[in-house]
Amino acid sequence: MTKVILVRHCQAEGNLKRFFQGRIDTDITETGRKQIGEVMELLSAEPIDEIYCTSLTRARKTAEGINLYHELPIHTDDSFLEIDAGDWEGKLLTDIAVEFPEQYENWCSNQKDFSAPNGESMAQVYERVKNGLLNIVKQNPNKIVCIVSHGCAIKNMMCFAHGWTLENMDKVPLGTNTSVNIIEFDDNLQPKIILENYTDHLQ
Repeated sequence: MTKVILVRHCQAEGNLKRFFQGRIDTDITETGRKQIGEVMELLSAEPIDEIYCTSLTRARKTAEGINLYHELPIHTDDSFLEIDAGDWEGKLLTDIAVEFPEQYENWCSNQKDFSAPNGESMAQVYERVKNGLLNIVKQNPNKIVCIVSHGCAIKNMMCFAHGWTLENMDKVPLGTNTSVNIIEFDDNLQPKIILENYTDHLQ
């Protein structure tokens, strides 16, 4: 059995200012630093064997905080990057709702049909992170692995872990910053959700 701990990165500037970050490499906020302290305490006693994160600063700094209690090499894996939002990146959400009303409606409540203008579709994100997750599990049999990723990416991984297709994406909650999910995979790579969207560590 392989145990995967999925952690959403801490609060970054885009989360605070309400613009679409996507692949923009924003720095973390003061609240984000506090969240790192809270999630690192939560996971301090967890016997983590491997830590992965994306190349974006907000994920890397969150992973580095968690790693203070574990002192492991941190692996970068951009299979778990946030959705490439194309023309939306850097735009305020309020402006996106006005400029792209149909696509914004899909983003909010019809995510299976969402496609970022000049970016990724939700279907592409689902396949990307699903394959990335399964690759990590295959590479780390019988280990405990922590992956620090992004909101939309984690939604897609959790949708897969539920055994759902993209049709059910709207059922999956978007976790807050440093929310924690735990998935166990058996020897046949079948997932079982142990913990979903845990936030009790946050003050």
